[in-house]
Amino acid sequence: MPAMSNQLSVKSAEGHHTCPLCGETGESANDVYVHLQLNHRKSELSEALVDAAE
Repeated sequence: MPAMSNQLSVKSAEGHHTCPLCGETGESANDVYVHLQLNHRKSELSEALVDAAE
């Protein structure tokens, strides 16, 4: 698992990780990382990162 994947999910109080773009949950940061890779376009991810940096 790439080191960056832990930064691409939000961990809830219940211990689940959540996609910051759509709210999809997974049991691990890796689950959310795979979800991001398979279900979101690169442009969508790029736009979210730029918006977060502003």
